[in-house]
Parts: sequence; C-alpha cells; structure tokens
Amino acid sequence: MASSGDEIEALDYDVVIATRNRTDALELSVPLILSQTPPPKKLIVIDSSDDHAPVSQILARLTEGWQGQVVIEHSAPGLPYQRNRGLAHVTAPIVIFPDDDSLLYPETAAALLAIYARDKDGVVAGVCAAEATDPPPSIDLSGHDWMTKGHRREANLRLGRNRLEKAMSFLKPQLHLGRRLAERHVLPDWLVGLNAVPVEYMTGFRMSFRTEAIRLTGFDEALGGYALDEDIDASFSALRVGLVVGARQARIYHHRFPSGRGDGARLGRMEVLNRLYVGLKHSGHDGLPNGVRASVRRQLAGFLVAKLLVALAGARSDFGRARLRGTWGAVLAAGPLWKATSADLAEAYSRAFVRAEGR
Repeated sequence: MASSGDEIEALDYDVVIATRNRTDALELSVPLILSQTPPPKKLIVIDSSDDHAPVSQILARLTEGWQGQVVIEHSAPGLPYQRNRGLAHVTAPIVIFPDDDSLLYPETAAALLAIYARDKDGVVAGVCAAEATDPPPSIDLSGHDWMTKGHRREANLRLGRNRLEKAMSFLKPQLHLGRRLAERHVLPDWLVGLNAVPVEYMTGFRMSFRTEAIRLTGFDEALGGYALDEDIDASFSALRVGLVVGARQARIYHHRFPSGRGDGARLGRMEVLNRLYVGLKHSGHDGLPNGVRASVRRQLAGFLVAKLLVALAGARSDFGRARLRGTWGAVLAAGPLWKATSADLAEAYSRAFVRAEGR
C-alpha cells in the first residue's frame, strides 16, 4: 500500500457522504468539502432520503461550476450499505468518509493527505481528523441552532464520558482491542514531526482510508440497528493491515443534528450485541495470539456487566426503562456469540438480535 510522489498534490482523494433526510446538514458541509485545498477529485453522495428530489436539487446547486466529478445516488437506507455503495465509485488512492454534518476546516484535507504522502512504506491504512470544539471560522451557526436541551446536555457530558471510558476500559472494550491490534505495527519516526499519533479506532464523522485498505473488507452490512460501531469495525479492519493514526492538525467540527433518541430498547440491544460482535470478530482472527484473545473476551464480559449496571442506574424514565429491557434481552440472547466460529459469527449475531427483539 505504498504511496508515490513527494508532494501532497500527487495524492488524489475522493469524498463519500452517506445521508438521509438531512438537506440542512448538506447545505453546511458540502461547500466546506468543495473548497478544500486541494479539492477532492470526486464527490460521491449516497442518499437514502424518503424524498430524493430535494437532495438532488440542493447538490446540483451547491456543485454548480465545481470542476470535480459529482456522483449522486439514491439507495436503500443503512449506513454500511450506503458507504459500500459510495466506495464502489471511488477511483482515487485515498477516500474520506465524513458524515453529512461534518464541518471541515480549510486545512483538513491537506493535513490528512500529508500523512499518506509521507508514508513511503505504506504502513498507514487510515487517518482520522481531530474533533474541533468550535465550527470553522467561516461558518456562522447562529441561524442553525436545532439542538434541543437534551442534545446540548449530551454534548456537554460526552467529553467527561470519554475520559471515564479511557480510564475504565471495561466500559469501552474497543479501546483494549484497538491497542492490541495497533501494537503489532511499528511506529514510524516521522509521525511525531507531522503531529500525528496512533489511535485505537476512528469515529465515523472523521474517517479516511487508503482505498485499497478499506476495499479489502468494506463496511460490515451485517450490523443491525443504525449500525452502531460500524466505524470501529472498519477501523479494526484497517488495523489488521496497517496503522490507524490521528492527524491533530486536521480538524473537523461535528455539528450533530438532532434526530431523536429513537427506540430505547433497540439502542440497548445494539450497545450490547454490536459491541460484542465487533469485539469477537476482530479478536478471533489469526493475527492475534491466544493470550490477547482471552484478554479481549474478559474485557467484553466485564463490559456486559457494566452495561447492565449503567442501564439499571439510568432506568428512571420511560426511555431508560426501555433501554434496560433491550440491554437485558441482548445479554440473555448473546450466549451463542461466545461459542460461534469466525465463519458463523455474523449469522449468530443476526439470530441473537432477533431473539433479543422478542424478549
């Protein structure tokens, strides 16, 4: 997976956006993507909106006069499915997967590409941007404030929750597995000079990959619900072939558009079963020693206990009680996943999800 050429301009990249019923988000994000220096060669938008016409019209207006190639498709919903549809159109050696509400700073693409351009030995499979705490300076969000009090409270708590999860890894076993996957790769000395660091995984709104690395597996369409942890799964797939690093000078502001809290029971099921599936899937391949596999399984078992306790503590509202029911049903249905082989794990996961829904 070696890159060629000494200049950032020698590395072309495409951008893939999966979107659904969020034209307001595209109004903000797409102009920032098109104005990157260098700009993408191709903008690929896979839309699963109930009404595709407004999305198509908005994108036609936003890209009018732009010199790159634009691909717009209407598809069935499903984030991994949509991203795979977009990936099929990618021709550049690098692909960036922002969310439809990812707001890129002017230097974001250049900072991401700088890592790939410097990587002469092809040891880097993926690069993520850093989450910015403020929107890009050119963006005025005063007229775009859709966040409810609940969403604001969640955003304020997120930073503290992330710190707690890093300190208490049984709350987020992906950190443990990501470190075990990453430590198999040698860190190049030049990473420090580019203000980049290895990361355990990338979150979905700020991912980029070498195209040939992500094409080895694509995005896992077996993941149920709204595909919670599909970004972590893709990161682990990349870590199996190379490093995943964070570029601190590449900044993206995630303007999380409120979309409702949805079904608490379904969320509880996803938090258990998706996380368990991804952890068992990537700890079970041949590249990890048995001792690491055993440690990952212990982390996952501890996570299930912790998740039950957290759900129990939060069962003071209708949503919280539904989440607890979903969590408990998923834990009861998860038994076959622990015994499944790599070949039948996806089927065992799908069956567990159906069983959990029936409880």
